[in-house]
Amino acid sequence: MQTLVKYLCYLSGLLFSLLIAGSSNHLSNIGFWHVLNTKADPLQSYWQFPRYFSNNIAHLPRLTLGFLARENIPSAQYNYSLKLIKTNKNEQAKLFWLQSITYITHAQRQDLANLLFARSRWDDLLLLKQQELLPKGDAYNHLALHTSNHYKRIPNAFLNDLGFTALNTLPASNSSCIYNVVMIGVHREGLYKLQSFTKQFNEVPEPQKGVFCFSKPVYAAGALECKNTLSMANCKWKNKALRGKVAKQFDYSVIMSKNGTANVMGKQMQLSTSANYHVFLHELMHFSGFEDEYTLPQSKQKWLCLKQGYVAPNLYISQGEPPPTGWHKSESCQQGGVAYKPSKDWSIMQYQQLGLSKRYRALWQKQIQQQETLTLD
Repeated sequence: MQTLVKYLCYLSGLLFSLLIAGSSNHLSNIGFWHVLNTKADPLQSYWQFPRYFSNNIAHLPRLTLGFLARENIPSAQYNYSLKLIKTNKNEQAKLFWLQSITYITHAQRQDLANLLFARSRWDDLLLLKQQELLPKGDAYNHLALHTSNHYKRIPNAFLNDLGFTALNTLPASNSSCIYNVVMIGVHREGLYKLQSFTKQFNEVPEPQKGVFCFSKPVYAAGALECKNTLSMANCKWKNKALRGKVAKQFDYSVIMSKNGTANVMGKQMQLSTSANYHVFLHELMHFSGFEDEYTLPQSKQKWLCLKQGYVAPNLYISQGEPPPTGWHKSESCQQGGVAYKPSKDWSIMQYQQLGLSKRYRALWQKQIQQQETLTLD
């Protein structure tokens, strides 16, 4: 009998608890409804039902959410900051997510990071990382590329998903082309720029299909030391063995840094993200021996302009003899001999933005054939 009484008391208590809980949820719902639909005090209602409000706070109107955020409610600060970011009020948003960042969940920090990344808020992401509050994931890895972290610290799977690869997994050369060119970047923006150059080139291969094949962009930060300069782009290999490995596997290399003007030295092209596709094409023609048709550097004129005859597919230097028929004066040489070029008008070798003309494409094709014949011989 006593056992039955105890059981009935326990059952009654359980039912009463469920009734109270149900009533509490119902009251919470009503309180939230009043904030949404009447002029009920949102702060007072929040403190009456904090858990319910925190779970549903994203559904509050923006003005109400902003009011609670200014009252230092972390869940409101976080959700209000997301709304501000989505309307490009990033600095205002930062005031709120900074205050709530230590109170929100890992998943919420991940959502915030993704939103900041989508708007290229690199300084904000870096601030989170410095506070050890940036979750591992895509935003974290993109920031690592943007800030040029060492290539060995970037997950290969992440790079592969983006269409890139790391220096320690150097891609194979392509036997279907005459020349293989490795595309090397030391930061995120450079990798994407190289990728866009390759895509544009492959749509219209120059000077014809099958001449140049470009590797997928290779991330090599940490293996190269690049000068922060407004003059010529200048990155140097730190490791001779790595440089040798790259040179052995590829005919030419393209290195893209953050700063500097485009240039070619031997079989290596260097340029920065400020370069456009026509600049890239201009530099690519240097690989085939073409010369600039604007005034050459004094140091180069001192020896090149003393020569006679064809010194490049597009440059003839006369030491008093008549130039080739149909050729016109070039600005290349201001000392020594007189330089001539095959076009009366400006070409891509004088002003890159003009693009490649039919005549210069034909000269380029002829040069490729001659180089290939010399190789076979």
